[in-house]
Parts: sequence; structure tokens; C-alpha cells
Amino acid sequence: MAARRRGRPTSRPRKQFTRRILVVTEGLQTEPQYVEGLDRYLRSTGATAVVKSVAVGKDPMKVVRKCIDIRDDAANVGKGYDVCVCLVDVDEHEALPAACQLASRESILVLVSNLKFETWLRWHAEDKRSALSTTQLDGLIAKLGLVTRKMLAGNFPFHAVHEACEIARRADPDLGPGRIGPDPSSAMPVLVDLMSGRRHE
Repeated sequence: MAARRRGRPTSRPRKQFTRRILVVTEGLQTEPQYVEGLDRYLRSTGATAVVKSVAVGKDPMKVVRKCIDIRDDAANVGKGYDVCVCLVDVDEHEALPAACQLASRESILVLVSNLKFETWLRWHAEDKRSALSTTQLDGLIAKLGLVTRKMLAGNFPFHAVHEACEIARRADPDLGPGRIGPDPSSAMPVLVDLMSGRRHE
């Protein structure tokens, strides 16, 4: 039998770090559907995020506390998250500033949409920044074919997410975690960056 040739060992590709991101949302349908769909889209472009979306109802303080509970439970069984994010709306939440303060103490990123999450969805379809009421915004989102009865459209234009980020940054150049920006505004570009593998300082 011929001797096996000795050469350089074959180098294995380095395993890419997969960031575990916990995303807790107020909304029960639209926001979780969006986060899960965005995760699938970004993965197809090479991003390596693992996102768990949990909806708990419209109360920003409850959202932050739920995030803390899930984070701590996961850490206790050795499956901790690298980043924890809460998605909340402004609406008329009096508890929002206190929720943001609690999140800051717990190193949790609160990403606020003003007036609400549908503001962010709108920017996937049009570059307009007029302030709308809740009813007007819901009607526009339906007219644009983005959401039907709180269900995200099956053909939602996730490919437009980077254009939406640009619009959001023009609407609020100072956007960031814990900031309640002008109406309309959204800090969702922070989550897009995280899910795309870019770290947020």
C-alpha cells in the first residue's frame, strides 16, 4: 500500500459567531411576525442572529420586566443572550420613561417607535414622514398592503429594510436605545444593525 502523502493539514473554515438576540415585543402579532420575517431575510444575506420574539401585551414596564425574567432564566440554564431588546410604542404610555430607566439599569435596549410600530412598517413602502393618528396609520398600512387585520402580509417587502433605516435616521438623527423620538420616528435601525452582525455601542 502506498504511503499516505503528508501535506499541510486542511484548514477548516472558522465557525462564525452567532449572536443570540432576545426580542420582547408589546404586540401579539405584527411585531413578532416582522422580527421573525426579518431574521429569515437577513440570514439569507449572511447574518448570524438567533432571535426569540415574545409578545406580552401593551405595557412597556411589563415588557421590560418580562425581558428580564426571560434573560435571567436563560442564563441560569447556560443559554444566555448576548443582547436583549424590547420593542415598544409611544401611544399614550405614561410608564414609558420609567420603563426606559429600568431597562437602562438592566443593560436592556428599549427601541421606541413613535407613534407606534406601524410607523416603521410604513417606511418599507414609502418615504413620507407626516404625523398620523393611530386610525390614519392603520388605514395607510392596510392601503399599502403591508398588514391585514394585524397580520403581516405574506409578501412584505423585507428587501426594503435598509431604505427604511435611512428614512428613520433622517426622521431622527439621534435615534438610539431608550430615546423617545419625534412623531414620526423609530429606533428599529438599532435592531437591524444587531441582527446584521453590527455591534451597537
